[in-house]
Amino acid sequence: MSKEPNIVSGGSSGTILGISAYYHDSAAALICRGELIAAAQEERFSRKKHDARFPQQAIRYCLYEAAIALTDLDYIVFYDKPILKFDRLLETYLSYAPRGFRSFLTAMPIWIKEKLYLKDTLKNCLATLAGCKKRALPPLLFSEHHQSHAASAFFPSPFEHAAVLSVSTS
Repeated sequence: MSKEPNIVSGGSSGTILGISAYYHDSAAALICRGELIAAAQEERFSRKKHDARFPQQAIRYCLYEAAIALTDLDYIVFYDKPILKFDRLLETYLSYAPRGFRSFLTAMPIWIKEKLYLKDTLKNCLATLAGCKKRALPPLLFSEHHQSHAASAFFPSPFEHAAVLSVSTS
C-alpha cells in the first residue's frame, strides 16, 4: 500500500471520507493526501454501544476537524460491496443447508428490501447531511471488505509504504 492517492489518475487532492454503517460500530474517517485527519465511531456521539446507524455525527466531526464541507470531498468510500457480501451469504447458506434455513429466512427479507439498495440509502443520507441534491455529492465508491481492514491499519501507521495482510476467518 502507498499513502499517495490513486483512486483515479488526475489532479485529485485525495480528500476521502470512509464510512462504515449498517452492520455494527458505524464510523467515519477522513484521509487527506494520504494522512489521517480525523476518525470517530458513531457510538462516541450517540452513546449507544455498537451503534449501527448511519454515522451522521461521526461524519460531521470529521468534516469539522478538516474544516471542509461534504461537497468538498473528492470521494466517499463505503467499507464493503453489498453485492459481494450478499453472494458470500448465499454461498454460506447453501453450504450449510438445511441447517441454516431459519437464519436464511430471517436475513433474506432485510437484504432484498434494504441492503441490496444501499447505494441509494447512503446517497439519500449524505445529501440530507450536506443539505444538497444527490447529484452534487462527490462520487460514492465501494471498497472490498478486506481492503477496508487493511486501510484502517495502514493509514494511521507511520509508514509511507507497507505490505498489509488481511485474513478472513470464514
